[in-house]
Amino acid sequence: MSEIQSGDSSVRDEIAIVAGPRGWGDTRESWLARVPRRVKSELRTKTETLTFRLVKALWYGEITDPDHWAARDIRRAAELIEARKEASAMADRFQQIAGGMRDANSNLYSEEIDRLEHIARIISGLDRS
Repeated sequence: MSEIQSGDSSVRDEIAIVAGPRGWGDTRESWLARVPRRVKSELRTKTETLTFRLVKALWYGEITDPDHWAARDIRRAAELIEARKEASAMADRFQQIAGGMRDANSNLYSEEIDRLEHIARIISGLDRS
């Protein structure tokens, strides 16, 4: 019960992050079927293809190894999704701070406002410079 249960719960949480919110018309199978499409397969060989069946086996605890390659791929995808959410929230916060500085005194804080807006664009992926 120790490591397997905690690993199982963790894998299920990561699958839920990758699958995204369940819509009113989604069955559990259609929801789980999103996961293989959303997980990048750049580092896998042809014999290691993430399939719906593998995701389902992880979800229902048929695969209990938390270090299984499919669990690791899903974990990486979930971490990337969470990092993007955090970056987006940070970019939004920087935009709010810049807006407050602009309202307070745009002449005095013009350089800082420009920097914050530039950083927010970089973080949100709109500006690569």
